[in-house]
Amino acid sequence: MLSLDSLHVFVIAAETENFSKAARRLHMSQPAVSQHIQTLERQWGVTLFERHGRRIRLSAVGETLLPLARDLLRATKRMEEIAFTLSGQVVGHLIVGCSTTSGKYILPRLLARYRQKYPLVKGEVRVGTRPQVVEWLQSGEVDLVIISEQIHRSGIHYRKFFEDEIVLIVPVDHPWAQRESVHPTELCGERYVMREPTSGTYLALKEGLDQVGLDVEQLESVLILGNSEAVIMAVEEGIGLGFVPRVAAERCVALGRIKIVPLEGLSMHRWIYVGYSSTLPKTPALNAFCEFMEMIDPQQICLRPAWHSSLWYEGVKESTP
Repeated sequence: MLSLDSLHVFVIAAETENFSKAARRLHMSQPAVSQHIQTLERQWGVTLFERHGRRIRLSAVGETLLPLARDLLRATKRMEEIAFTLSGQVVGHLIVGCSTTSGKYILPRLLARYRQKYPLVKGEVRVGTRPQVVEWLQSGEVDLVIISEQIHRSGIHYRKFFEDEIVLIVPVDHPWAQRESVHPTELCGERYVMREPTSGTYLALKEGLDQVGLDVEQLESVLILGNSEAVIMAVEEGIGLGFVPRVAAERCVALGRIKIVPLEGLSMHRWIYVGYSSTLPKTPALNAFCEFMEMIDPQQICLRPAWHSSLWYEGVKESTP
């Protein structure tokens, strides 16, 4: 008899292309993962993966069966959720894909409050690159995404979620830490810990400096790091100054480890978007989450909402970037 657990293992193994990584994600042992795959292969008389040492790759048969396995798991999940909903309970699994630092800080707060209202829903945040999370949304691996750029794909719609502010941070013992503000022209005399040029933070910084006649290349970069948390730690250590989302910096500011210094006449913002699929059915857990977002006080979680419930549910018109 076909095991849904084995199908789930097959799908995760296909996504990770490594039995050990699949085991960690599934919270089971690596031999148990291998056993599930071997059971499916024996039942069906096929080879699902080509083995290359520790690496695995889907066989031609596996590539054909993978979307069918995903469809079956989604249908089973939806049937269970609808059955519970009909009994008056919201039960299910809400998976959110996230590609932004701000999303990583905001989403745990959102999901924690959401689960206070719907305690039978299990929440999960999956972090990846912008193209990666959009692929997850298209394939139904996540229910919605929080993303800093609208990557347009067929069947995916976006709404403005909240406005993200990029701020200048300095070590507490830096001379600027005692000032109320600095002029943008003073930036060129310092050293900086920067994000990579493809990050939303870097792009917002570049656009902001362009507006005051400065080129981001004029700033002396001494270190490039791949996430805002690492930038904040490097600034704490005195390696240089940095630019990060305010929501990422606030905790360390409150602890007295860094200072936010306003820039005269320069305010850097970017919109963070919610993306969802109009081609895949909305689960009860997702519908409940959308309703929940309409009821919360956004100021309590540092959000500036820009949607209305009618826009969210219709999903017909594209928002203006």
